[in-house]
Amino acid sequence: MLNNINLSGLSEYANEVKQNNVQGKASYGVILNWESGTKTTVSTKNMILGEHKLVRDFNFIIDEPTQLLGVNCAPNPAEYLLGGLAGCMAVTFMAGATAMNIEVEQLKLEIDGELDLQGFLGINTDVEVGFPALNFIFHVKGNGSQEQYDALMKRVSKHSPNFNTIKNEVKMIGILAV
Repeated sequence: MLNNINLSGLSEYANEVKQNNVQGKASYGVILNWESGTKTTVSTKNMILGEHKLVRDFNFIIDEPTQLLGVNCAPNPAEYLLGGLAGCMAVTFMAGATAMNIEVEQLKLEIDGELDLQGFLGINTDVEVGFPALNFIFHVKGNGSQEQYDALMKRVSKHSPNFNTIKNEVKMIGILAV
């Protein structure tokens, strides 16, 4: 164990995927149910990892602050998006650090962005809807060198699924079921 990550398990899983790339396929999903106003409840669907079905029985609430017509009882969608991005980037960083035999004592990741809600409200079509930029800072303490941490930052930008989902254009395919 290093960084509370099973090093041999990480290596075994990577080898399993190398031998059979199907084992590296992961399918995720959520179901959102509207509660009232801007409040919704999200439930995770079971995950498929390779040939395995994993039970993922989690729920979380989404809401907006009162200034955006919510009741301020939970994080809003943008905060969950940034949290999911930060979590994925941290997992990628820590898995890489563990594989490089770097012991990390502390990792904190800050992500900030600014939305101009004129686009969301449809009152200014020249304003981009969504974050035009996200700034992030990794704060790390451990026994790695600056060069190793720089390599880990490159690894995050290359291998973090959520980072690359946001960075790259994703096909959004939707249907309406009435």
